[in-house]
Amino acid sequence: MTGWMIALSLLSLQNAPAAPEASSKAALERFNKAYKAKEPSERAAAVVELARTLDDKVVARLGALLIVDDLTVRIAAARGLSATTGEQRKKAVTLLSRAFGPNAGEPLVSTALVESMETLQDGLGYAVLKANLKSPDPATSRASIEAAGQIRDKSFVSPLIEHARFLEAASREALNTGPGARTVTGGGLPGVGGTVGDPDAPKRARLLVPLTHKALESITKQPFKTTNEWADWWRKSEADFKVQK
Repeated sequence: MTGWMIALSLLSLQNAPAAPEASSKAALERFNKAYKAKEPSERAAAVVELARTLDDKVVARLGALLIVDDLTVRIAAARGLSATTGEQRKKAVTLLSRAFGPNAGEPLVSTALVESMETLQDGLGYAVLKANLKSPDPATSRASIEAAGQIRDKSFVSPLIEHARFLEAASREALNTGPGARTVTGGGLPGVGGTVGDPDAPKRARLLVPLTHKALESITKQPFKTTNEWADWWRKSEADFKVQK
């Protein structure tokens, strides 16, 4: 170990932090005062400062900030949670993954959620994003689609196409129903059995399919307008495709 590293180690021992309870209490008190600032940038700076003192109470406070206030504050809270360790890290992952829905329409925030989970563990953020694509909650799915379009990773292309195809199929199935809202064959012939359709599927498809196409266009720089066109192109191009920076 070099001399300056030894010196830093000794200094850290000499200036050991206060007990977590006392330390976080003081940090939260300072934060509560600073957070009253009118400017979002100042409130975001207060969040950054609070995140220097991570314990259960601070993690919970940062988690609450993921879904309120200006996007700069939300992004600062997400990045603050990326520094958690041990049991706090598990809590941080839960908070980050649950914040997708409230951040639909804020792709910079949903991207920060993914990137923070990636910081906590390689591959975790991408895995959560892909799982959230399939969420029955349209807002959660939307936020995941938007983040995929911002991050622009090749691994998102197949899940986005598959999700668009699923949404379109569910929409067709819901529109092809007979008595009791049960899906049927033959264009809705009465008296034919089937599974219970999802009455919200057409609305969900109208909202989300165009967003998946937009995300795919962002990643690939291709202009296709239908899911079938995307699927056909990807089947031929996946092996050699590289994201343009």
